[in-house]
Amino acid sequence: MLIMNDTLEKKCSYNCEMDVTPFLQPVINTYDNCIVGAEILCRVKTKKGYILNQLHIEELEVPERADFYARELLLKTAELLRKNDGAGEIPSGFVFSLNITCGQISSQTIRNAVVRFKSYFKTDVVILLEIVERNITDATSDILNAITFYNSIGVKFAIDDAGINTAAMKFFGVSNVSILKLDRSVTQIKENFELIYRKLIDGIVKVSSLCGVHIVAEGVENQYQKEALGNAGIIHMQGYFFSRPLSVAAFCDFMKHYR
Repeated sequence: MLIMNDTLEKKCSYNCEMDVTPFLQPVINTYDNCIVGAEILCRVKTKKGYILNQLHIEELEVPERADFYARELLLKTAELLRKNDGAGEIPSGFVFSLNITCGQISSQTIRNAVVRFKSYFKTDVVILLEIVERNITDATSDILNAITFYNSIGVKFAIDDAGINTAAMKFFGVSNVSILKLDRSVTQIKENFELIYRKLIDGIVKVSSLCGVHIVAEGVENQYQKEALGNAGIIHMQGYFFSRPLSVAAFCDFMKHYR
């Protein structure tokens, strides 16, 4: 239960786990103008609606409870898709992504949840585990063994928040690290509609191409930004220009009507 002073909102403490709700934000292939995936994002129901603030984020990252929240988000997503007749509409190859820390890669709880999630779908959906870059550690034997297992069942990995830290580079050689997600702070444009960090993005695009890693640009908010990123060689994008994060029911409707 979340105990919060509604006036000051200075501090909160949790007597037990938060009741988390998954929201989905579409990932768009801008070349074909189609939905190719969705990021599973956490929201918490409050008097102000479904939100996620810094206090919630800190709770999500508590090591003793992080696996529980990741499991809840995965399985609630699958259950809500089935409830809204969306599970049967998901095409083969569709990518569902979820943020985890590097330490969670070897978690048995996450492994079991991933296997169960895949069982909800008639088609061969892809689960993409996004490694949050600020928490990247050395690849231990347990982590490498877990990556081998995930590779055997078609689970892929992405480096999240890329461009704001160099720690992710060590994972570029891992076979099933297939996507690098450019942080929204790196994908912004100037007043003349050029990318602020064009040289950095050009370098990331070249390295990613050499390593066989695809790029998803986050934080795309307008047509000019979309065009600038496209000119830099980036096809897959995510952001409010395409859609805000949606409830699972709203996402199912979005998929039916997106053109």
